[in-house]
Amino acid sequence: MIGVLIAVLGPEIKLLLAALAIVGPVAIIILILLIKRIERENPDRIRWR
Repeated sequence: MIGVLIAVLGPEIKLLLAALAIVGPVAIIILILLIKRIERENPDRIRWR
């Protein structure tokens, strides 16, 4: 069902969805690494729950 919906989209939208599928998880990983670095330098600043 989803494959049919993606098949009818324009090539620009397909390209945008592919780029977002790559950039989204990379941004989340970078954010987690940044927070861990801040926590290592100043443990009181970040609290993991």
